[in-house]
Order: sequence, then structure tokens, then C-alpha cells
Amino acid sequence: MIALLGYCLHLFAQGADSISLRPSFGVDYSGEVQTDFEHVRMANLLQLHAEIPISKSLTFQAASISTLSTNKELDVNDLQGFTNIDTYETNIPFALAVAGFTWQINDRHSLFAGIRRTDEDYFCSDGIGLFTNSSCGIFPTISWNYPIGTFPLAALGIHYVYGHENLCLQASVYNGEGYYRFTGRENVFRFCPKSDGIFAIGQAEYRHRGSHYYLGGTLHTDSDIQPTVWTYAEQALTPSLTLLAAYGHAFGSDNLCDNFYGLGGKYSFKRAELGLFTDYTRVLDINEWATELIGSYHLNDFLTVKPVLHIINTDGTTKCVGMLRVDFSI
Repeated sequence: MIALLGYCLHLFAQGADSISLRPSFGVDYSGEVQTDFEHVRMANLLQLHAEIPISKSLTFQAASISTLSTNKELDVNDLQGFTNIDTYETNIPFALAVAGFTWQINDRHSLFAGIRRTDEDYFCSDGIGLFTNSSCGIFPTISWNYPIGTFPLAALGIHYVYGHENLCLQASVYNGEGYYRFTGRENVFRFCPKSDGIFAIGQAEYRHRGSHYYLGGTLHTDSDIQPTVWTYAEQALTPSLTLLAAYGHAFGSDNLCDNFYGLGGKYSFKRAELGLFTDYTRVLDINEWATELIGSYHLNDFLTVKPVLHIINTDGTTKCVGMLRVDFSI
């Protein structure tokens, strides 16, 4: 459906250059086997995406997700989510992650309007994006406190980007709650500030000699306008070794999660990467330490294998989870 719609839009584009305005399509699949060393389960995520140029400055973008997991959950009961592709007992046959138009105003400014997930643009850097822990995809000071459009949910909104040399600025405004359905009250096309509120998020990124520094904040009008701030750094010590540090804080007294701390590193060599990340947070008066050791080996340009070990201490109880993930992309 996405491909057909995009192709039709492409056919009707007037004065389009058939070479420079060629549409692109892609498929990403991630599948993993999880075990708590007593039970085994599987999780699968399929993502389809397309970019259809309509003119030299206007592009239609679409992306979807489909998830399938075995029903029985592992006996872990963690707060942060040790995997970022699992929707657990709620399988999603098809849902929109992106559907809208991007206006490339000039070389530095762009504006998107439509359906979008926050993790399409935020918390998706090369360093922190290596890890499978869900807190690396969005800090729990945001995801626990707001019912926003982050995986597997999306929301209607606008997204602005300014990029120039070492500086990148982003700002987004979304419907205050995220959804994945196509019909009913919880449909992804819903924009109801009165009942759902409005969620605003912004981020500044500074790049210098292979290092990346991030500073961002959020507001949600349905939460007494209490802001959340975060910062994280990916400090390149050598071309192969990068250190990671992260911190997030939610202001106010009625939050489910007030603070998040993370520290780790990543080492790259040839086709392989090795990462270690440990973090701490407190949710509903429960303390949790989560440590992830991950390896990533690129077999070729399309296929990557990732063995992962999680050591999770929740409220004084320690659990270990092993995973083997396979990523395929074309």
C-alpha cells in the first residue's frame, strides 16, 4: 500500500527529474532468541520504509512496523525493557511509524508534517544506538512519565531540523499520546490536545572530531507543564574507542521516574563492535541497575549478528538474560 501510494504520487509529480527524484524503498528485519536460562522465547520486528520525491524540495515518507513474539514472557520483570524490538504479548500485524511529507527548505532547514515516532529522530545515535536496552532508545524519565508516540506507538505532529557542519538542532510537537491502531478512539491519526495534551521535544547536538554531545528537553501540557531534561555524550578517545555517559531528570513531584544515569563504552574493529553499558533508574520507588554486554558482527552489507548478555538487578533481585539477534537490511 505504501509503495503503491508513493508510486502514484511520483507519477503525478510535474517536472520531476527522473534520475535525481527516483523513489527508494527498503526492508529491515530484526529477529532474536531470548532466554533467562530456564525458558526461551522469540521476538520479531519487520520494518518497511519508502521515500518518494514529489519535487526537488518535497518528499513523501512512509514507514511501517509489524511485530510477532511468542506469548510466554521470561521471568525477568524488569522496569526498563531489555529488548527494544519486543511488544511482548501484543503482536502488531501492521502499524504506521512514519507517514507524511518532508519539505527541504534549503541545505540547512527541513520540516516534516504527519505521523512520526520520537525515536526516529531522538536517542538514535551510533553510540547509544548499538545497545538493545530500551532505555538507550529513550530515557525512562520520558517514556515512564508520558504516554507518547515512541516504539511501537506513533503520533501526529511536526518535526523541524536545522543542520550545519558541527551543529544539529531538532524540535518536534506531537499529539500528547501515541497510538498504533487505524480506527477507533486510539487511532494513530488522532490529534486531540484537549484530552491527550501536546508533547514537545527539542534537542541540540554538537559534533567535534568524532565526538557527539547532546542536550535536550521535553514538555507535556497534560502533566502540569513539568519539563524533562537530558544530556549524553559520546566521547571519542581513539578512532576505535568511544566512551558514553548519559543523564536524564524529570522535574516535579508526581513523576513515576525522576532520574536516569548511564555509563559505558564502545570499541570498533574491522567488521565488529563490542559495547558495554550500565545504567540506574528508580521507578515507583523500585531501584533497578541494568548492565548490557553486546557484540555486533557485520557478516556483509545486509546481515548483522549480535550476541547480547543482560544482567538486571530489580529491587534487589538479579536476573540474567541472554539474546542472539539477527538484523537484515536491504
